[in-house]
Amino acid sequence: MSRQQQISEAFVSLTDTFAPGVDPLVLVDRLVDHCVRLTGADAAGIMMVTARAGLRTMAVSDERADLLEIFQLQTGEGPCVDCLRDGRPVDAADLAEHGDRWPGFVPLARAAGFRSAHAVPVRVNSQVIGALNLLGAAPRALCDDDLRLAGALADVTAVALMQWEAEPVRPQDVLTLVQAVISAKATLETAKGMLAADGLLTPAEAAAALRAYSSRQGRRPSEIAQELVHRTLDPAAVITSRAAVVTSQEEPRTPDAT
Repeated sequence: MSRQQQISEAFVSLTDTFAPGVDPLVLVDRLVDHCVRLTGADAAGIMMVTARAGLRTMAVSDERADLLEIFQLQTGEGPCVDCLRDGRPVDAADLAEHGDRWPGFVPLARAAGFRSAHAVPVRVNSQVIGALNLLGAAPRALCDDDLRLAGALADVTAVALMQWEAEPVRPQDVLTLVQAVISAKATLETAKGMLAADGLLTPAEAAAALRAYSSRQGRRPSEIAQELVHRTLDPAAVITSRAAVVTSQEEPRTPDAT
């Protein structure tokens, strides 16, 4: 199996919340396993923020990583803690250079056989809810592609966790969800037709107007479409919004004075 196929299957496995036997523990275990298999990390662990702003270890790839996660929880020191506090990735390619930064974590990590540590934030809708720790047996930096892949896998897992239901999904539930998608699509098409007719727009321009208005309002296009179809929103407001965007894009820039 090619690496691209492995990555594709990893993303599918992390979003399969409807499969029998899948629960949050299964998803986070899959996450750390995929990170070790698909990136340059030799071990991985994930922490998540509790309701009281504390931290909790959700999964680790081996006992050594578990020990380091526990240490970070107890002392508030380490790459995961810094990553959660700042909301940014942490890159410690050589732990020997970070003894002053983490005086307790570095000796413990080196004793466990790790020489490098990295952490990436786990996000849902731009909100940081956890951190993924990636540990290496050699002092080396993870390449940007591996860090981006680990972050993407973590974010997809976080979204899947938010969508997981304790009750198993029945076949009729799946059909209901599919029908809701079909209905939403029909409403969007009707709304685009209304905009096209009112504003003498092409279908593509009508779709762009709907997206632009939704973005400026901070709402879903499907909600705006519902209001248009139910006549609680004037199509002219959406069309005017698009016109303003087009005008600003076409407005010539004033050359710098020389």
